[in-house]
Amino acid sequence: MHAAIPVATSQVQAPPKLAAPLFPLTRPNAPRLSAYVDDLAAIEDSCWLSNYGPVNDRLEHRLVEKLFAGVGECLTVCNATIGLMIGLKLASERSRKGPYVLMPSFTFAAAAHAVLWAGLKPLLVDIEPESWTADRAQEERLLAAHGDEIAAIMPYATFGTCLDLDRYDRLSDRYDVPVVIDAAASLGSVDARGMGFGTGSRHTIIYSMHATKAFGVGEAGLVYSSDAETIALLRRMGNFGFGADRSATLPGLNSKVSEVAALSALVKLADFEAQIAHRTALAETYLQELPGWTAQRTEGRRIAYQFMPMLLPADLISARDRIRTALSSAGVGTGQYFTPHIFEQPYFRTRCAAEPLPVTEALCARIMSLPISDFMTADDVATVCQIVRGICAEILGADAVQGFRA
Repeated sequence: MHAAIPVATSQVQAPPKLAAPLFPLTRPNAPRLSAYVDDLAAIEDSCWLSNYGPVNDRLEHRLVEKLFAGVGECLTVCNATIGLMIGLKLASERSRKGPYVLMPSFTFAAAAHAVLWAGLKPLLVDIEPESWTADRAQEERLLAAHGDEIAAIMPYATFGTCLDLDRYDRLSDRYDVPVVIDAAASLGSVDARGMGFGTGSRHTIIYSMHATKAFGVGEAGLVYSSDAETIALLRRMGNFGFGADRSATLPGLNSKVSEVAALSALVKLADFEAQIAHRTALAETYLQELPGWTAQRTEGRRIAYQFMPMLLPADLISARDRIRTALSSAGVGTGQYFTPHIFEQPYFRTRCAAEPLPVTEALCARIMSLPISDFMTADDVATVCQIVRGICAEILGADAVQGFRA
């Protein structure tokens, strides 16, 4: 008999004890495939290792059932970047417009790369100062001025926040332009209705299952839409564009997930609700422990935190590098997503068009990401925050004597 895929929450296995406190920015909680040897043996015996196999089929159905209330359809992809690429390519084929994709500059490099690989050009907009998502007024102004040149809108659900998808419905209808949502960190986020972010949306929504995400399985991604035709077309595009006779009828590449990767995701799904609730509690502890820092104004009932992005107090902006260096020495990992932003990166600067980006630039100067993982406790977060406060107090005290001003 083969072991059944788990359906109930189980205890997270603790990592080995470390000799000294260590809080990396992210700490992958790998699905414990070592406990599912029979399932791995079944994959080996079946000789069906990829190509939308039975384990992958079970995974897709289970994801729709558990994360999207049984509404719509989904397609697994080998990573979210590939998902963005095929989503944008289909959007371009449908709109027959171009060359631009309207998107924020405050995002990860993968998003801009996906646009370029799809044969399109990023048209970068600023973000709003509290939500850190695309500037709505700028989006509408550019659509009104250049709608015939815009192949797709690609908003970013920044750091797992939920977006107003009804608004993007209206923009799509008004300007006759497809919408592809970059929701890389949003798998597990819950909107204001209490539904998984994206549930019921006709747009193409891409999520990441990279090891560093809350739903981290290694390398994988997910494409969701309520429109069955969209998912069917993307599935064919992810299989070299093949039609029924294995003759290419669409632009294609290979986006398929292995059966072992699909098994990893099934195992991960069993504990996912408990892990997201735990991460939410850690984020709340950060907010309590660092009251002088500014957090993102998120939308929705729950965010699938990958790490904790926050803005430094104004009088510490120029000391960010010193703070990060001191935290690293104390065993605390940090990041500064997304600095540099897309238009500051040499490869993209000559390949993108951009609106003025003052909010993006100001935010990038202040942002710092702090650790969250399934293995941390609220006491761990309190310890990290105590270290942060101590370092900042030391810097402010020394600089005050020297006449330091941000």
